[in-house]
Amino acid sequence: MTKRYRIRLLALALAAALPGIPSLVPGVGVAHAETWPSRPIRFLVPLGPGSSADTSARLLAKLTGEELGQSIIVENKPGADSLVAVQALLAAPADGYTMLMISPSSMILNPLTNSATNYDPQRDLRPVAGMMRVGALLVTGGESRFQTLADVLAAAKQAPGSVSMGSYSAYYRLGALRMQQMAGVTFNQVAYKTAAPLQADLIGGTIDVAMVDVGGATPLIASGKLRPLAVAGKDRLKVMPAVPTVAEGGVKQYELVGWTGIAVAGKTPEPVAQAIQAALIKAMKRPEYVRFVTENVGAEVFAVSGKELRALVDADTVHYRPFAQQLQAAQR
Repeated sequence: MTKRYRIRLLALALAAALPGIPSLVPGVGVAHAETWPSRPIRFLVPLGPGSSADTSARLLAKLTGEELGQSIIVENKPGADSLVAVQALLAAPADGYTMLMISPSSMILNPLTNSATNYDPQRDLRPVAGMMRVGALLVTGGESRFQTLADVLAAAKQAPGSVSMGSYSAYYRLGALRMQQMAGVTFNQVAYKTAAPLQADLIGGTIDVAMVDVGGATPLIASGKLRPLAVAGKDRLKVMPAVPTVAEGGVKQYELVGWTGIAVAGKTPEPVAQAIQAALIKAMKRPEYVRFVTENVGAEVFAVSGKELRALVDADTVHYRPFAQQLQAAQR
């Protein structure tokens, strides 16, 4: 039995169980679901090439395409804290041929903090699966004067605003704000659109420290161009066991664990969304994906269903709302 035939059977079963779903989208019904996918699928990544999210997305696209029997093409759409990528998804037909990498920025923080946000993540975005999860990493340049997080905090306390803190997403900016609040210091916050220029400025000494993702920083750490100071997860990373957590470094109870997932447009027919979910989760359980995420990215596979991811988004929205309001106030 071919993969596409199994998806057709799944679509028929779901259509029978949920007879009202296809009629929600005029012109897209069971016949469409039976033949999906019949052409390549786009996978929109709201970050530039080279980040751990981008490299993981490309591997996942390859493996999921093999499960579906159709190619999946990754398109980088960086800019405006995921707004560019979200708008590209919503401009496309809600037919399952366009997927989007989502994160706390697109699902939680943009609606809470960015007045330019013109979409409702509850209505317009339908999570289909988690992808990976990892604590953020606080790093400095390889030639930096800072050797530990304690050094950074001491300098920031001695001269408020003298230590520059870079970040390249709303989520990391929120994390930096929370760190300074919990540590009782003031950083000079510097916002970047993507990771590459931030990393270049760290290496060149233009900025002092930054919150970044582990995978994108790992090669630069290995080459000595960046120095890890602390990981923002609950536990130390297996790929960097000597690097303490932020809590160990002096900011008790601090955590900033990021996640990525995949969504489709909210009006995508449910049989198609379920087929995408099944293929993604199966691909994420393949050994090559698990090995890449754990060993190369330093993260954990987060292969949860769309329903489970939606529940996490709802819970995190409640948790981060007061911090997001503080972030808005700090940006005024």
